[in-house]
Amino acid sequence: MRLTPIGERVVLKQTAKEERTRSGIYLPKSEDKKEGIIVEVGTLKDGSLIPLRKGDKVIYGGYSSEEYEVNGEKLLIVDFKDILAKIEG
Repeated sequence: MRLTPIGERVVLKQTAKEERTRSGIYLPKSEDKKEGIIVEVGTLKDGSLIPLRKGDKVIYGGYSSEEYEVNGEKLLIVDFKDILAKIEG
């Protein structure tokens, strides 16, 4: 099965959070760090493509994401306006 977003939405896979610092200090699990990898992208209202591609790593915000499971993998459907930045490098 494949999940294709409708309209100004993006489907992403949340990346695993770091559980300890470089110096070895363990961190409690936190939902503050919202990073993900783009799986699918929708289109803007004018029909143009969202300026993100599959595989892009992004930081997203907001609390309106929808979680959905496809083929045993948890995916998030996020509004394009909630994508805060693209991580490069």
